[in-house]
Amino acid sequence: MTTLRRNLPTLNLLSTFESAARLGSFTLAAAELGVTQAAVSQQIKALERELNKPLFVRAHRRVVLTPAGIALAQAVGGAFSRMSEMIDTLRQPEVPDTVAIGLTLAFNQFWLMPRLPDFRARFPHVRLRLVADDTPMDLRQAQLDVAIRYGKPPFEDAVSHAERAECAFPVASPALLARLGVAPGEVDLLHMPLIASDIVNPAWMPWRQWAKALRLGPGLGRASDLSRLRFNHYSDTVQAALNGEGVTMGWAVLLEDILREGRLVRLGSDSVVPQERYHVVTPLGREPSQATRIFLDWMVGRLNGPAPA
Repeated sequence: MTTLRRNLPTLNLLSTFESAARLGSFTLAAAELGVTQAAVSQQIKALERELNKPLFVRAHRRVVLTPAGIALAQAVGGAFSRMSEMIDTLRQPEVPDTVAIGLTLAFNQFWLMPRLPDFRARFPHVRLRLVADDTPMDLRQAQLDVAIRYGKPPFEDAVSHAERAECAFPVASPALLARLGVAPGEVDLLHMPLIASDIVNPAWMPWRQWAKALRLGPGLGRASDLSRLRFNHYSDTVQAALNGEGVTMGWAVLLEDILREGRLVRLGSDSVVPQERYHVVTPLGREPSQATRIFLDWMVGRLNGPAPA
């Protein structure tokens, strides 16, 4: 924590910058923050000195972000937004028959959301609050009743009630294969446009690790490092693949609906089954409520399916 505080500018500087970047004006930022325009200008100058980079180009009656300013605005704005959402979540009073569920953005989008209508039709009295976040959470501290976790037990903060293995293999859209004139079983990955993902959870498998597990040599890892398309959320990576932008790492369980519908197809026969699995977990030492048990039983039943090929 000491290192983090030493490396980061003060929250006051970042807050002033976020407001000015979002509004595109020092004057509007000053009005929003309840300070003078001169104070905002001084705060921005202080931040620029600390970073040794200009963040704004000062124009007549307006300011424009520099490339460095755009990059910082995206990072700071996203962090502030996530903090605000979490604070709002923590402030909400507990409501009877409500189940708070923690899961990753991709699992929520690709696996759970298509199945939620079934749960809501069966149990209309149970309220669900979905907290989608790729950042690992300690269930002993988070206000969650259930979480879908990908990893290896034992978990220090949680009890696993069910698990399911995963399987990783390359996938692409039929449109991309048709455009390149190749068949799914004849693809040479070294000559395909690979889509890369930043790794948030160490258990997730990037191209380099996948190739290493199959002893394919370092070429695929180097190719992924040079990828012209990289995302920090797996769900965006999948969407890019669906749009025909390239080849991404596919997960049998996570993308089972998309694969079954043929919107993405598996490339080749190579695959890796990691030691990590999906687990349905509840906080250690906390007795699940009746509503939580209802969701838990439903989730366990839906997650249990045929083992990935």
